[in-house]
Amino acid sequence: MSMRFLWLVALTCVTLFFVAPASQSFATIPYAGAGGALPGFGPGLIPPPLVGGKEYSHDSDSTTIGAVGSPPPFDAEQIIAWDGIGGTVDVTDYTGTRTIYTPDDEIDAIANHGDFAYEELKADVAHLVFSVDDVFTGYSFGAPFPGLIPAAGPVALPIGPIGGAGEISYELGTAFGAAPSTVGVWATQPMINGMPLPDDIDGTELWGPEPPLADADKYSLDVDGFSLGVLPGDAVSVWNGAPAGAPPAFGTPYIAQSLVIATVTALLGPAPPGLDPEINLDALMVHDVVEDPNSFDGLGGPLGAPGDEIIFSIRQIPDPGDPDGYYATGSELFVLNASAPPAFLVHGGHVWDHAYSLFAFEIFFADPNNHGVLDINAIEAIGEFAIPEPVSAVLLVFGCAIAGSVRRRI
Repeated sequence: MSMRFLWLVALTCVTLFFVAPASQSFATIPYAGAGGALPGFGPGLIPPPLVGGKEYSHDSDSTTIGAVGSPPPFDAEQIIAWDGIGGTVDVTDYTGTRTIYTPDDEIDAIANHGDFAYEELKADVAHLVFSVDDVFTGYSFGAPFPGLIPAAGPVALPIGPIGGAGEISYELGTAFGAAPSTVGVWATQPMINGMPLPDDIDGTELWGPEPPLADADKYSLDVDGFSLGVLPGDAVSVWNGAPAGAPPAFGTPYIAQSLVIATVTALLGPAPPGLDPEINLDALMVHDVVEDPNSFDGLGGPLGAPGDEIIFSIRQIPDPGDPDGYYATGSELFVLNASAPPAFLVHGGHVWDHAYSLFAFEIFFADPNNHGVLDINAIEAIGEFAIPEPVSAVLLVFGCAIAGSVRRRI
């Protein structure tokens, strides 16, 4: 079986998905397999079906089992695997994996301790993929109001159209000649979950093993401050997970909320009185390179040699007393290193700081009387291509055939 044939089959499978009629059934589409073995980098975007081990968290957390309508049944701390052609299956459920904090909260960020393409993302070689929250705070003639964006795009922004809250968008890296702030839609609702369509993707992890295994072994709960006191005088912003296939009762603290607060306030300035606890991590990538992958370690040295590191965003914090209406828009992307100064992510030919997010994610940019900025709540990285292993390619072909048969029956 030639590599050219395998590529043609995979791309044909993607094409068939796009032209297939929308499902009218109220049943989950079975997971059909996905992915390739050797991801690489270039100017283009790899199609979602060729990215292996794709996981997402829904807001509210949900299960694919017994799904009727949209959203599917609520299931706190449940993570879902998706194949890129509409099929899904339940994988990790973090419920019961923490012995020191037992409430069954919601998940709002997931990652792997060795996220693929982390360094390439910082070098502007990999492409950033992200999702936005379905809610934001806007201002009409200076008065705040609750805003809502649709689950499906396009959503028009000054930098170009992106996907809705139930989709995953991209920003191209500039290393291969892309213009700064080149954005678009990477994965649509029907690609992520064909039935029922997702309303709000609030966490994503890519490039893991295929189900029933999974590798999202770092996660954040919906409200970091709820765990206050788990650490002495502190809460937990990132937990060590127990991904599918790992022993249970593994949940231990990875990053304290105080570290996240210190990073944010160092870059955005002191939070208004009483708002420090509102600094809540809600999107995450992890680069754990020092010693124990379950401990956030630094290397030290006179200049603060690089240690373990994360890229994260926080939930939007509106502040009507601020001239721009926000202490944090929620679309700033912060870099926290265990032994280096905090910084904003540089990607797409620009700095992901407060000024950029105010401009780039302004949803009322054509309306002088209204003002509103969207909130990023999931991040990951991709490249241009992946070369499938022969067995994986055969499984992908077989899975496409099954998915096509399922769609013809419903």
